[in-house]
Amino acid sequence: MPLLSVAPSIQIHYQIDDFTNPWDDRPTLFLQHGNGRSGAFWYKWVPLLARDYRIVRVDMRGLGKSSPIENPSADIHIKDCISDLVKVIEEIKCGPIYFCGESMGGILGIILAASHPDLIKGLALVATPVFINQSMKSKYSLGFSSRLEAMHKMGIEEWVYQTSVIARFPPETNPQLLKWYVKEFSKSAPEVLIHYSDLVNSANATEFLKDIHCPTIAIMPSNGPITDPAQIQLLEEKIPQLKVATIDSDFHMIHLTHVEPCVEIVREFLANLN
Repeated sequence: MPLLSVAPSIQIHYQIDDFTNPWDDRPTLFLQHGNGRSGAFWYKWVPLLARDYRIVRVDMRGLGKSSPIENPSADIHIKDCISDLVKVIEEIKCGPIYFCGESMGGILGIILAASHPDLIKGLALVATPVFINQSMKSKYSLGFSSRLEAMHKMGIEEWVYQTSVIARFPPETNPQLLKWYVKEFSKSAPEVLIHYSDLVNSANATEFLKDIHCPTIAIMPSNGPITDPAQIQLLEEKIPQLKVATIDSDFHMIHLTHVEPCVEIVREFLANLN
């Protein structure tokens, strides 16, 4: 279980899955999870990609198998998440890499590609917003004054379940997948999860879009609640080498509900780069 010390008392967990031929020089592909999740949420993607790519899954600070964070407001910021990714890339000596991020993980990919262009040679954004719109902030508040108040008063598990059925997963989702998602999401410390929600609520990657010069693909739900048409248009206007692919869905978690089509789009995109 690789752990990388990135700051005093803070260790980042990362997982490498590599089933490529030992004699081949295969590229590295980072799969970056979104808000509140961990590398474990890519479990369906790994067997489909690890034969051809060295897959790296990094758990953000305080999430998954990374070390606990005692003071999230002091130790977890977007700039820290970016710095941690850079340190992992340097630690395993794998740059430049391909980077695929879902939701907030894609926001990190946008900022990483813009601020460290030498480290990213191809970027895939899966259901990635540029920012959280006001409609989604209200929906995730579930009748409370804010998303954060809802999480505090409802408890993490109940909040995750309620927001999942209205925005993340369609009604026909396997109930066991939904149950696993809620339990796995809720494993991290409540104060860390609430801080990440505050962080993503205020995040805005607009200023970084123009500085992305690597080939980029955005894989979006056709009618997603978070990635609305205005945001997709913003990506198209600002990122020079952007392609957009759509998945027929009204819900956000397409990387878990539409695994095969998402992976096939990423595969084709990377193959064309190679």
